[in-house]
Amino acid sequence: MNNFAAVAEHFRKLRCAFCQQSFTPEGLKLLREEKDYWVVRVTCQACHQPSGVAVVGVDFDNGPAPAPAKDKPAARRIDGIFASVSEEKRFAELAPINKDEVLDAASFIRNLGSDWMRHLPRKKK
Repeated sequence: MNNFAAVAEHFRKLRCAFCQQSFTPEGLKLLREEKDYWVVRVTCQACHQPSGVAVVGVDFDNGPAPAPAKDKPAARRIDGIFASVSEEKRFAELAPINKDEVLDAASFIRNLGSDWMRHLPRKKK
């Protein structure tokens, strides 16, 4: 399985907030590919509602894999929702996210504005 297919499989397990249908690979569009993350637009193909943008952490695979879009470098491996086993262990030690943290994150995202990508790390040349 190539790595973008792994991302698609992860989103297939999630459901649209509007119609409760599972997301499909056709509803995912790779917007930006960086060294250790991808920016993916998610749209429900059942009701055609935009579901937002996800920043997906990625890690290099052991071998080359087909790139998800033209002129992109080799795809990277996704371990579940974590970029690596060490990242998974680090997050396993943290307390669960509480309601206030979710509300704070939602407020932060809502107030980012249309130039939200300026908050992401710049591509290294």
